[in-house]
Amino acid sequence: MRIAHVSDSFPPIMGGIEAQVKGLATAQADAGEEVHVLTTTPARRGARGISAETFGAVTVHRIAARIPGGFPIHPRAGRHVAAVLARLRPDVVHLHLGILAPTAQVSLRRVVRAGLPAVVTVHSVWGKAERIFALLDRLVHWSGLPVVWTGVSELAAAPLQRIAGPSGTVRVVSNGVELRDWTAVAQARTDRGPTPSLHAVTATRFARRKRILPLLRTLRDVAGQARPGALRVTIAGEGEQLPAARRFVAAHGLADVIELTGKLTPAQLQELYADADVFLAPAVEESFGIAAAEAQAAGLAVLTRAGSGVAERVRDGQEGVVAVDDAAMAHTLLSWLRDAEPLRRIQAYNRANPPAVGWSDVRENIRRTYDLARGLLADGAGGRR
Repeated sequence: MRIAHVSDSFPPIMGGIEAQVKGLATAQADAGEEVHVLTTTPARRGARGISAETFGAVTVHRIAARIPGGFPIHPRAGRHVAAVLARLRPDVVHLHLGILAPTAQVSLRRVVRAGLPAVVTVHSVWGKAERIFALLDRLVHWSGLPVVWTGVSELAAAPLQRIAGPSGTVRVVSNGVELRDWTAVAQARTDRGPTPSLHAVTATRFARRKRILPLLRTLRDVAGQARPGALRVTIAGEGEQLPAARRFVAAHGLADVIELTGKLTPAQLQELYADADVFLAPAVEESFGIAAAEAQAAGLAVLTRAGSGVAERVRDGQEGVVAVDDAAMAHTLLSWLRDAEPLRRIQAYNRANPPAVGWSDVRENIRRTYDLARGLLADGAGGRR
């Protein structure tokens, strides 16, 4: 099958959507598919023009313009994407959306007009932007296009479903994780035995929606009720709220409890998880939570907030605990400090049962979605899907 992915962002930019498009394209190419990625991300800052390069076994077509701020935007992206697709004639086009994805958004109607089967995946939580998408749908009826609509979780898919209405079907296609390296950490943890303290970790961007500052307040309260040395916390990542987080830790005398490491490589995260017990996922507007899935595969218990994409994969008391609010997160940590046996049972379960988000499973699910898109177009269906 010849597959074309359309994504505004792609490496060298590295964020959630970029990593997922790269991972999926690589997994598909490794399985013998012919895979192309069309992106408005330049190969390097300041580059411009239309070019093609190989990224492993994947062909990357870059449609780059010099835009102030270096944003992956091209004023004529739709026309150029259509021209590349006309040459490729792919069997399916997979478009990837966040909240703002002008290249994928403007390309969608051109893909449909070209008679190409299309799948659209929403990777982000739309939040207040749902109202804008709903208004656009009333104006241009995008939800009625003959394409297959998907979200990376029920949380991400829900706004699409509300806009499509009861006659529309929005599928959930999970994000993927390269499980091998993380499950190796889980197996190494089997000999770890009891430890004198509980080590909680998280890896995140220090953005407001990730809720790191509320997490710090929760951890301050837990540390105030725990015996000295009973709780250790490591938070990896960077972002605009990192300076505020450092000020909070210093102001509340938490330097002996909470370490803010900055950004870590995957290898460094694996080393960190080998010495950790719990992964903290405090964000509610989390569409999927790749870092939580990696930590779960590494054998950590996951402590998350209800209503998030992470919570969809955590059965309470099995893979972790789903807390209704921050106070419940604090209560859970304190209960594990008093009695670690429930925590050890969760860790043992996660070591023995990796999450079903490996690329082989995800690739097959998406392949079935592609078959739906091809069948939808072959049947001449024009209604909502």
